[in-house]
Amino acid sequence: MLRTTKHHGQTPEAARPWSLVLCSVGGKRIAVRAGEVGGVSPWTEAMPVPSLTPYVNAVVRQGDEILPVFDLARLLMVQIPKTERLCLRAKRQDGPMAVCIDADVPTLHQVEAREIQPPPPGASGVIGRCAIGEEDVPIYSWATLGATATPHVA
Repeated sequence: MLRTTKHHGQTPEAARPWSLVLCSVGGKRIAVRAGEVGGVSPWTEAMPVPSLTPYVNAVVRQGDEILPVFDLARLLMVQIPKTERLCLRAKRQDGPMAVCIDADVPTLHQVEAREIQPPPPGASGVIGRCAIGEEDVPIYSWATLGATATPHVA
Protein backbone atom coordinates (compact mmCIF):
# COMPACT_ATOMS: atom_id res chain seq x y z
CA MET A 1 0.00 0.00 0.00
CA LEU A 2 1.24 3.47 -0.88
CA ARG A 3 0.91 6.33 1.50
CA THR A 4 1.45 10.00 1.03
CA THR A 5 3.46 12.22 3.28
CA LYS A 6 3.45 15.96 3.63
CA HIS A 7 6.52 18.12 3.30
CA HIS A 8 6.23 21.49 5.01
CA GLY A 9 2.47 21.59 4.50
CA GLN A 10 2.69 20.60 0.83
CA THR A 11 1.70 17.40 -0.93
CA PRO A 12 4.57 15.42 -2.49
CA GLU A 13 3.44 16.65 -5.95
CA ALA A 14 3.58 20.29 -4.85
CA ALA A 15 7.01 19.78 -3.29
CA ARG A 16 8.60 18.42 -6.48
CA PRO A 17 10.80 20.72 -8.54
CA TRP A 18 9.32 22.01 -11.77
CA SER A 19 11.16 21.15 -14.98
CA LEU A 20 10.85 24.23 -17.18
CA VAL A 21 11.85 24.96 -20.77
CA LEU A 22 13.10 28.53 -21.13
CA CYS A 23 12.81 30.18 -24.55
CA SER A 24 12.34 33.61 -26.16
CA VAL A 25 9.45 35.01 -28.17
CA GLY A 26 10.24 38.33 -29.82
CA GLY A 27 13.00 38.88 -27.26
CA LYS A 28 10.73 38.19 -24.27
CA ARG A 29 11.86 35.28 -22.11
CA ILE A 30 9.15 32.79 -21.15
CA ALA A 31 9.05 29.35 -19.56
CA VAL A 32 6.73 26.39 -19.99
CA ARG A 33 6.60 23.08 -18.13
CA ALA A 34 8.84 20.57 -19.89
CA GLY A 35 6.04 18.00 -19.97
CA GLU A 36 4.04 20.33 -22.22
CA VAL A 37 6.79 20.54 -24.85
CA GLY A 38 6.79 17.92 -27.58
CA GLY A 39 9.97 19.09 -29.27
CA VAL A 40 11.70 21.91 -31.09
CA SER A 41 12.42 22.00 -34.82
CA PRO A 42 13.20 24.53 -37.54
CA TRP A 43 10.28 26.80 -38.39
CA THR A 44 8.56 26.19 -41.72
CA GLU A 45 6.45 28.93 -43.25
CA ALA A 46 2.90 29.03 -41.91
CA MET A 47 -0.16 29.12 -44.15
CA PRO A 48 -2.95 31.49 -43.07
CA VAL A 49 -6.39 29.89 -42.53
CA PRO A 50 -9.73 31.32 -41.45
CA SER A 51 -10.41 30.75 -37.76
CA LEU A 52 -12.66 31.94 -34.97
CA THR A 53 -10.17 30.79 -32.33
CA PRO A 54 -8.25 33.75 -30.84
CA TYR A 55 -4.57 33.81 -31.88
CA VAL A 56 -4.93 30.70 -34.05
CA ASN A 57 -5.20 31.72 -37.71
CA ALA A 58 -2.54 29.64 -39.48
CA VAL A 59 -1.26 26.09 -39.86
CA VAL A 60 2.23 24.73 -40.37
CA ARG A 61 3.44 21.43 -41.78
CA GLN A 62 5.67 19.34 -39.49
CA GLY A 63 6.64 16.19 -41.36
CA ASP A 64 3.38 14.45 -42.26
CA GLU A 65 1.33 16.49 -39.79
CA ILE A 66 -0.46 19.79 -40.17
CA LEU A 67 -0.46 21.71 -36.87
CA PRO A 68 -2.46 24.78 -35.87
CA VAL A 69 -0.21 27.73 -35.01
CA PHE A 70 -0.76 29.67 -31.80
CA ASP A 71 0.46 33.24 -32.38
CA LEU A 72 2.10 33.83 -28.98
CA ALA A 73 4.09 36.75 -30.39
CA ARG A 74 0.86 38.57 -31.21
CA LEU A 75 -0.54 37.86 -27.73
CA LEU A 76 2.66 39.28 -26.19
CA MET A 77 2.59 42.21 -28.65
CA VAL A 78 6.08 41.49 -30.00
CA GLN A 79 7.51 40.51 -33.37
CA ILE A 80 9.82 37.61 -34.09
CA PRO A 81 12.52 38.32 -36.68
CA LYS A 82 11.77 36.56 -39.97
CA THR A 83 15.19 34.89 -40.07
CA GLU A 84 16.10 31.75 -38.14
CA ARG A 85 12.94 31.04 -36.18
CA LEU A 86 12.20 27.80 -34.36
CA CYS A 87 8.98 25.81 -33.93
CA LEU A 88 8.14 24.72 -30.40
CA ARG A 89 5.68 21.83 -30.48
CA ALA A 90 3.16 22.39 -27.69
CA LYS A 91 1.41 19.37 -26.19
CA ARG A 92 -2.27 19.98 -25.43
CA GLN A 93 -5.20 17.74 -24.57
CA ASP A 94 -6.94 18.68 -27.82
CA GLY A 95 -3.81 17.86 -29.85
CA PRO A 96 -0.43 19.38 -30.58
CA MET A 97 0.04 22.91 -31.84
CA ALA A 98 2.99 24.92 -33.12
CA VAL A 99 4.38 28.05 -31.46
CA CYS A 100 6.94 30.18 -33.28
CA ILE A 101 9.87 31.12 -31.03
CA ASP A 102 13.15 32.99 -31.47
CA ALA A 103 16.16 31.14 -32.87
CA ASP A 104 17.85 30.92 -29.45
CA VAL A 105 17.83 27.22 -28.55
CA PRO A 106 15.53 26.61 -25.55
CA THR A 107 17.15 25.43 -22.32
CA LEU A 108 15.90 23.13 -19.57
CA HIS A 109 15.86 24.34 -15.95
CA GLN A 110 14.77 22.88 -12.61
CA VAL A 111 12.98 25.27 -10.24
CA GLU A 112 11.92 24.37 -6.71
CA ALA A 113 8.12 24.45 -6.30
CA ARG A 114 8.39 26.89 -3.39
CA GLU A 115 10.09 29.40 -5.72
CA ILE A 116 7.08 29.60 -8.05
CA GLN A 117 5.18 32.85 -7.50
CA PRO A 118 1.50 33.44 -8.40
CA PRO A 119 0.79 34.78 -11.90
CA PRO A 120 0.03 38.45 -12.47
CA PRO A 121 -3.72 39.16 -12.66
CA GLY A 122 -5.24 38.88 -16.12
CA ALA A 123 -2.19 37.30 -17.80
CA SER A 124 -3.63 34.86 -20.35
CA GLY A 125 -2.06 31.41 -20.08
CA VAL A 126 0.37 32.37 -17.29
CA ILE A 127 0.31 29.94 -14.34
CA GLY A 128 3.14 31.48 -12.33
CA ARG A 129 6.44 33.36 -12.30
CA CYS A 130 9.91 32.38 -11.19
CA ALA A 131 13.49 33.55 -11.23
CA ILE A 132 15.78 31.77 -13.67
CA GLY A 133 19.25 33.18 -13.29
CA GLU A 134 18.67 36.89 -12.81
CA GLU A 135 15.47 37.00 -14.89
CA ASP A 136 11.91 37.06 -13.59
CA VAL A 137 10.15 34.79 -16.09
CA PRO A 138 6.43 34.09 -16.63
CA ILE A 139 5.51 30.40 -16.78
CA TYR A 140 2.93 29.59 -19.46
CA SER A 141 0.61 26.61 -19.67
CA TRP A 142 -0.32 25.48 -23.17
CA ALA A 143 -3.48 23.96 -21.69
CA THR A 144 -4.83 27.39 -20.69
CA LEU A 145 -3.18 29.49 -23.38
CA GLY A 146 -5.75 31.32 -25.43
CA ALA A 147 -8.49 30.94 -22.83
CA THR A 148 -8.89 34.71 -23.03
CA ALA A 149 -8.13 36.95 -25.96
CA THR A 150 -6.70 39.84 -23.96
CA PRO A 151 -3.19 40.88 -25.04
CA HIS A 152 -0.78 41.62 -22.23
CA VAL A 153 2.84 42.42 -21.63
CA ALA A 154 4.52 39.83 -19.40
